[in-house]
Amino acid sequence: MSTLTLSKLTGIAYVTDSVTALFTNPAATTSYVRLIVLYNGNATSENIKVYNVPNNGGAVGTAGTANAFENLTLVANDTALLEFSGPGLVLTDQNDSIQGSATLASGVTIQIMGAQEA
Repeated sequence: MSTLTLSKLTGIAYVTDSVTALFTNPAATTSYVRLIVLYNGNATSENIKVYNVPNNGGAVGTAGTANAFENLTLVANDTALLEFSGPGLVLTDQNDSIQGSATLASGVTIQIMGAQEA
């Protein structure tokens, strides 16, 4: 029998200035991303891109135009909430990932929340 655990899928972390995995789905787990919180602590606006990337032959895949789902500009000291109605963004395979980038390497923070079923 599977169990569903509601939780923070990631701690608070910086979004870097090059595309990188922000959350990677573990083996034998289905993850449901319900909320992504982005905060721009910089004194200037930041452009943020977020991707839902399927694995690539079992390894973490590459973000691109085809799997982008958010491209936004956050002004200084602003917060954006990306909320997904049930079941949310569903990541079913090992190494499916949520990836992203920002204008500068250490100005925007992200936290991803949802549920996991093992």
